[in-house]
Amino acid sequence: MKATLRNAIFSASALILGSLSLVGCADMGKKPETSRELRGMGIVVVFDLAKGAHRKVGVNATTDAGNTMFSPATLTQTGGGDFSFGGGSNMSFPRWVRITWREGANEKAGLYWTTGNIVGDYKVAVLNRIPEEVFKYVAAARGRVIVLRFRIKDDGVLLAWDVQETVVHPSGGRGFVFSLHGGDFPCETSPYQPQPDCTSGRLEDAPWYNPLWTRE
Repeated sequence: MKATLRNAIFSASALILGSLSLVGCADMGKKPETSRELRGMGIVVVFDLAKGAHRKVGVNATTDAGNTMFSPATLTQTGGGDFSFGGGSNMSFPRWVRITWREGANEKAGLYWTTGNIVGDYKVAVLNRIPEEVFKYVAAARGRVIVLRFRIKDDGVLLAWDVQETVVHPSGGRGFVFSLHGGDFPCETSPYQPQPDCTSGRLEDAPWYNPLWTRE
């Protein structure tokens, strides 16, 4: 992940991470199933364009509950973005997400999402793909949140996920780390990071884990 995107995630998420509610899975410590259990969970959503994919126009990502997760007017190789949804929002954890983009939109008039024709239309399963272990780990402590990562190709959409939490270094510095990564593409650490910050296993088992860290 590019340094700017990773930094954006930190700056945007740090402001509300403490308020990201685990309502829906915290009380039961298992994978949520009902609409009530899915509603009000804190999540972080990250999206970008796959390497080599062409510029996309009028991108729109809508969940099974009718929520918009992201909708950039254009998406390029240098673009991408992230959103944090707190537990007090109307966002529900998605069972699936429909992602579309257009061709021939009237960009000069700013009509990115209502003109032209839909040329990319993909329904991405989310809830069923994420292991129950991920939800249990998030529910076990405050300050943990599931990150959903969508990567748009020319012929489809990739999905990956992990758990984000904040660690405090002995020096007093804070940073995000990501564990239990899974999905269609591997962990990615920015080349500007001094060390890896993502693992597909448990955080404590990562070779770069520092036992002197404390968690928030």
